[in-house]
Amino acid sequence: MDKRSAFLALNAAKGMTPRLFWKVIRMVSDPGRIFSMTEEKMMGMGLTREMAGRLLHEQDPARFADEEEQRIREIGGKILIHGDPGYPPSLLQITDSPPVLYLLGTFRKEDRLSFSIVGSRAASTQGRLNAEMISGKLAGMGITIVSGLAIGIDTWAHQGALMAGGRTIALLGCGLDHPYPRYNRELRNRIAEHGALMSEFPLGSPPLPMNFPRRNRLISGISMGTLVVEAAKKSGSLITAKFALEQGRDVFAVPGNIRSPLSSGVNALIKKGAKLVERVEDIIEEFPDEVQKYLKLHETKIEEHSAGRDREERLILKLIHKEPVHIDELTRETSIAPAAISSLLMKMEMQGLVRQLPGKLFIRP
Repeated sequence: MDKRSAFLALNAAKGMTPRLFWKVIRMVSDPGRIFSMTEEKMMGMGLTREMAGRLLHEQDPARFADEEEQRIREIGGKILIHGDPGYPPSLLQITDSPPVLYLLGTFRKEDRLSFSIVGSRAASTQGRLNAEMISGKLAGMGITIVSGLAIGIDTWAHQGALMAGGRTIALLGCGLDHPYPRYNRELRNRIAEHGALMSEFPLGSPPLPMNFPRRNRLISGISMGTLVVEAAKKSGSLITAKFALEQGRDVFAVPGNIRSPLSSGVNALIKKGAKLVERVEDIIEEFPDEVQKYLKLHETKIEEHSAGRDREERLILKLIHKEPVHIDELTRETSIAPAAISSLLMKMEMQGLVRQLPGKLFIRP
């Protein structure tokens, strides 16, 4: 059996973890030999009797690998084995790196300059705006935005990158063929077109709670740094920040209202040494010199994007007076996409330029 087939079959064994996988692999010269060992030898390498029994008797590993390759092709994706060309170099550097990566979309050379933005699912309006604004500015400069596709801050981080015409990567805690999260189906499709969906979990894997801490280590591991926008004391985003520190990555946090439960986690991170972020430049100045030089080459692109957004805001303001205007009319008259105009109106409301009334009506303050 070839190495690729052995990796796919062993990675998919129920109860297998990256740590145990690499422990087993280090004990054999040929990964394919594992499947011809006795149950006792497998147990001697750290596998439980149940795992050893399943590897020996439940299915033919070569057949499983062939079927897995066929299934990923059917959904338009591909599989990267540890060390394959195209496997993210930053993930090769972390402890217990994923032996197998399932990919839907593309991982490009420029995606090596990536930055993760994570935070609360129950995000506030201000938190969503901060995530979108910071994501959009970084993406417009050529930084790929990484997050976990969850509702809340993750969603706005991905959307901010896409609205800026940039790239974004979503790390999932389930198989790529699993329709999770259902409420972000359209966003999933857009990410696959303008970035990538990635998972270390075999096809068909459900989004079990135990999967998400593993997913979080990849969000931080593939990134140059991690920004936490909003997080309560027990937020999963703090797990991502913890992994980032362990992996030698920089951790950043947007400070929050001391009375808000969503601020307790980020404020605690800042107390422990996370870099306080009030503007995008607070992040950029911590990047290596060569990255900062690369970003300066994209200043024209940033200015063009900002100018475009300013023009859109002026166009909206021309249509909004003292009489309420419905969002559908604004969309029709400006030809701005519904998702984009909703985001612009939210930003303009926070800036005090417009005021929203019930029924998605907007007026000047």
